[in-house]
Amino acid sequence: MDQKKEGTFIKDQNSFWAMSDDDLIEFLKEDLKKFRWDKAIIEGVPEEKVSMLEEWIEENKGKIEGIEVSITPTLTGLTVEEEELFENEYSSMLAVDRTKLIKNKIERIQINLATEYIAGSEPRRADSQLRWWEQMLQKAKAQDKINAAQLEREKEATKENKKTAKKLEVALPILEKHSHIGQAPRKHKLLLDEQIDLFDKGLTERNGGLQQPSGKTLMAFKKHLEKNKEKIKHEIIIIAIEDEHDCLKWGYPDGRAGKPASWSGFPQRLNRIRDRRKE
Repeated sequence: MDQKKEGTFIKDQNSFWAMSDDDLIEFLKEDLKKFRWDKAIIEGVPEEKVSMLEEWIEENKGKIEGIEVSITPTLTGLTVEEEELFENEYSSMLAVDRTKLIKNKIERIQINLATEYIAGSEPRRADSQLRWWEQMLQKAKAQDKINAAQLEREKEATKENKKTAKKLEVALPILEKHSHIGQAPRKHKLLLDEQIDLFDKGLTERNGGLQQPSGKTLMAFKKHLEKNKEKIKHEIIIIAIEDEHDCLKWGYPDGRAGKPASWSGFPQRLNRIRDRRKE
């Protein structure tokens, strides 16, 4: 016994559904004659052709050219070609303009629906188009809310990043203060004082443990900075040995500027450093 054969006609082009009802039926009859099916399904039927085709099938008691025929309407009432066309149009819209553009399309369709046309000249499937674009408007509005929420989250994240950066800026001196943990105890609040302390201890050792006068230490320290400023730039940045105010201009390796140190006050600074060393 031969197995029943079933086939599907997918009619997706606007031009096919633009034919008159009589021409459409004749075209379908010719298609059905070409195939020796027991059952045939006509898919992609737009809204305005559903009733006509159902009546045609009912008048022929469900069989056309000896073939059992049924139809499958589109969910939107549009043709398959229109669905694809509108989907592509929706996807091509920029998110920032989408809601406004859809509202404009809906307004034009509503104007068409309100306009009186000569019979046969009215826009096809205007009701279905209106429903489709109204659904897309709701979809676009929902996406707008999602985008707005995402933008708000990004703004909040930016604020938090700025707060974190500010906290880091405040914390840098503390980090600098503790950067030598594990190497040696640090007794000085200023990086410059630490450098003077290290140099003074080295100078004392090179002189057999004899601590040098502040004036001699000052001259030696200047020469040390001039000679080794490139070598020590990862520890302290020397900007100018003597500026116009007879001050040492220096900075931290992270780019922060240090307070200029007057050379005239060097002896007092050195004495304070040496006193702290005894503590």
